[in-house]
Amino acid sequence: MKRAQSGFGLLELMLALAIGLMLLAAASELFTSAHQTWRLQSTAIRMQDEARQALLRMAQDIRMAGMFGCLRLKPDDFDDPTVQQVFARPLVIEASTLSLVVAELPGQAGAPDWFVQTDCLEEASVDADRKAGYSLVYPVSRYVYQLQGNTLKFKRGKSKFQPLLENVQAMRLQRVQMAEGERVDVTLMLYEPTLKLEQRHELSVAIRNPVPAS
Repeated sequence: MKRAQSGFGLLELMLALAIGLMLLAAASELFTSAHQTWRLQSTAIRMQDEARQALLRMAQDIRMAGMFGCLRLKPDDFDDPTVQQVFARPLVIEASTLSLVVAELPGQAGAPDWFVQTDCLEEASVDADRKAGYSLVYPVSRYVYQLQGNTLKFKRGKSKFQPLLENVQAMRLQRVQMAEGERVDVTLMLYEPTLKLEQRHELSVAIRNPVPAS
């Protein structure tokens, strides 16, 4: 009598191997798809957050543009006539550049470009250095936002441009007249080339202070 054979034959082994490879391929495709979805979502969230921070920063500075204290500045309040010309145009839009003369908030690192010093009654002075004898002092600097290549950059005063936001395909700036005043519309078009991800971010900011048209 012959003994019964046990174990797997070649056919069963090949079939098991084929099924295993199919399962492995399916699992690999599922992992790749999940990883790609995660990359898209995380990149989209990061781009949205960075764009939001950049727009909020621009909005804050637009609102502070032209705020030069409690008295209207006169030509004889300026020691330097060129500074008077800068203050006369505190908000300038040129192509992909936004230039602002901004009253700075407390805590800003480094010295401002100018000091607006006043007693809020009769006297005011705009100087590069701080003087004694004034009850109120407003630090003021020129801020510039500019799109260079695919990077939105920022500089304060005489400092160099620093990157603020990457992957900016276009920036559009428009000053809009309204019945109740004026506003600045800012549009940022973002594009991430690796994932081919596009985003559009918009913000409208009301102009709070007297800002003559450019």
